[in-house]
Amino acid sequence: MNIAVAAEGENLNSIVSDKFEKCLYLLIVNMNDLSIKTIKNEKPCKGLSQKNLADEILKYDCEALITGDIQLTAFDILADEGVTRFFGAGYSVEKTLELMDKRSLKLIRNCNGTDSCSGNHH
Repeated sequence: MNIAVAAEGENLNSIVSDKFEKCLYLLIVNMNDLSIKTIKNEKPCKGLSQKNLADEILKYDCEALITGDIQLTAFDILADEGVTRFFGAGYSVEKTLELMDKRSLKLIRNCNGTDSCSGNHH
C-alpha cells in the first residue's frame, strides 16, 4: 500500500507541509517496507500544479494523502478517485504514518478544513 505525504524534506524525519501545493517534496511511502519515492517540487511557488501533484498521487496508486491545507482542484481530483485525505501538518512524516495507522489523524473532509462533507465526496 502506498501513502503520499506532502513534505518539507526527503525522508521520514521531514515535517509535513502546511499547504499541499507548496510542499517541497511529495513522498510516496510504501507501507510494506517504508521505502520512499521522492518527487521534488522544483519551485513550490511555481512548481508542480495542484493537478500535477494530485496526478502523481494517482500514478503511484496511493490510498491516502497526508498533508496540510489542500485547495479545491486537488481535493476534488483525489476525492473523486477515492483517495483518503488526512491532516498532518506540523508533525514528522514518520509520526503521521504512525498516527494514521492508529486512526488518530483528522480526515480532510473538504477543502475548507471543516468537518462537513461537501458535494458527493465522503
